[in-house]
Amino acid sequence: MDHNQTTSFTNHTHQNVASLIVNKQVIPLNKRITKLGRHLENDVVFHEEFLSRYHAEIILENGQYVLYDKNSTSGTHVNGKQIDRCVLNSGDLISLVNIQIMFVNNNSSLMGKSTGMTQGLGGFRVKR
Repeated sequence: MDHNQTTSFTNHTHQNVASLIVNKQVIPLNKRITKLGRHLENDVVFHEEFLSRYHAEIILENGQYVLYDKNSTSGTHVNGKQIDRCVLNSGDLISLVNIQIMFVNNNSSLMGKSTGMTQGLGGFRVKR
């Protein structure tokens, strides 16, 4: 890890540190904007034909993580309700068609519980 990466990580740990949990994998939200979808330019890429190329994004705004649907064909849901924009709370369940994603914000007990809930979901890739 070079110095710039170390500095970036250190600065981030003092801010809100949140993660997405998908299929037992923890994906830290270490950018201000995290893009989700089928296209390879997204930060989290899902290999599912039914997902939009640019399906949704999570933006850190004023210390809160906000999920936006990007005019996707099938919509974005949080805790079973379709949203255009939603402030995320730790433990919220995000659904992109049949892909289930747990949003976790600094709570290790929720993280442990959620890994069991997200088993067996479709394939995806995280851009590094």
